[in-house]
Amino acid sequence: MTGYPAGSVEPYERGVEARRDGNLAEAEKLLKQAFEAGHPGGAHELGGIAAQLGADREAVAWWRRAAEAGLPESAFELGYGAERDGDLEAAERWYRQAAEGGFSGGALNLGVLLEKKGDVAEAMDFFRRAWELGEDKAAYNLGRLYDDDGKGDLEAAEAWYIRAAERGNGGAAFNLGFVRQDRGDAAGQLQAWRQSADLGYHKAAFCLGDHFQKAGDEDAAIGWFRRSVQEAGVEHAARRLGDIYRGRGDERSARFWSEFVSGLSCYSPEFEAFAAAGSAAAIQRQDVLNAAVGDGDIAFDLDARTLTSGGRTFHGVTFLGSFSHVSDTWLWAWANPNYENDVAAIVPLAAVREYGERHAVPELSAGRLDLCDFPDPHQAATTMVIAAAALLGGNGVRSCRVNDGQGSFYFHLDDPSLPAAEFDPLSATRLLMAAAEIFPTEQRRVVRGFLAHHGCRIRESEEVVEGIAPQGGQVTVAFTPDGLIKAASAGHAAG
Repeated sequence: MTGYPAGSVEPYERGVEARRDGNLAEAEKLLKQAFEAGHPGGAHELGGIAAQLGADREAVAWWRRAAEAGLPESAFELGYGAERDGDLEAAERWYRQAAEGGFSGGALNLGVLLEKKGDVAEAMDFFRRAWELGEDKAAYNLGRLYDDDGKGDLEAAEAWYIRAAERGNGGAAFNLGFVRQDRGDAAGQLQAWRQSADLGYHKAAFCLGDHFQKAGDEDAAIGWFRRSVQEAGVEHAARRLGDIYRGRGDERSARFWSEFVSGLSCYSPEFEAFAAAGSAAAIQRQDVLNAAVGDGDIAFDLDARTLTSGGRTFHGVTFLGSFSHVSDTWLWAWANPNYENDVAAIVPLAAVREYGERHAVPELSAGRLDLCDFPDPHQAATTMVIAAAALLGGNGVRSCRVNDGQGSFYFHLDDPSLPAAEFDPLSATRLLMAAAEIFPTEQRRVVRGFLAHHGCRIRESEEVVEGIAPQGGQVTVAFTPDGLIKAASAGHAAG
């Protein structure tokens, strides 16, 4: 920062860095030194530390010193606190000081206060000032005021909503859709709602689903209702999906989507089809990995992409996600707010999410899944993770308990030093039967997927699926008329 005494800048910058690193005692010492040397930012930061520690009176005292020294962000904090305490006169005074000092939040909040007082013209003036200072919410508010529930200046409303939406305001894009509807622009309405949905606004995807359902396009409606459920947990979208699938006679999908928000007791048909095809190979990879790594405490380094167990360090780690033993929920690492998606051990996980989005597999594309109604939620999470990790190739999955046993972290390994899972006809029948128990409605897919994974030449009839491996091993599986495995045998191919 410039414009402050030279002796105040260095302790201020060091104090900010110490606060960022969590060294509050050192931060307080340096920031007091900075303030005493003439840097008001020191008092502002000290107010933030006091608020962080729950010392609200001390925070106000420091912010007042900084505001009196001309720091607009401290005036904003004082205005926000006064508004929270119900002292609107003081709030307005401090917000005005913050706005006059060029702080965008002060201009925005002052505009809101003035609108509530009925001084709409001055409120709009401050919203314009806030917009010029970079506040997208100010343009949203201007659009809303011009809109006036469809009775106002719709051309001006559209212009301001567009400006806010261009800066990422999903609510503005959503409202823009209604303005365009009022102006007779049906295509523009849908375009605005699509933009709103892509910006994460929770109402947009549902409204798009409702629009397409009323227009008779159930497939499009399903896609938007799914997004509404997965991205925002909208219960009435889940009910609509249940009704649509039930009307189509698809009870498995109806059950899955009806349960999605309240707690799942089953996987989606899309996931079962995907997971079944890779299930026997995934079990085999896990068997080989577990034998090679053994048991032992796990330590991990997400930046280095390493995992240490039993005194050995393995490379090529991808952090898959976490299971809560308290809430029985699964959270993919890419949706965990405690980690950035550019962390080295999370970057490869994008392949799983992209596959889920491309093939409409909700378990792979929804950030959080409530598994509480499965008979064994932890096992359900483990099965899901092992199946998903197959998309990353490599060796398989390891997990460890965290937070005093309240959670489990899951990692995928892709380390060339670990042995690969090779085709073995003698163990194939065991693997196929184990996988078929996990996915009983997809047993033929289990067999075909395993044989294809190992490059087998497959011959298939209604009664039998037979695979001959490049190395000469052979697996033959007989099925009942309703698609269940009746018998399985293995050996060497004739000739």
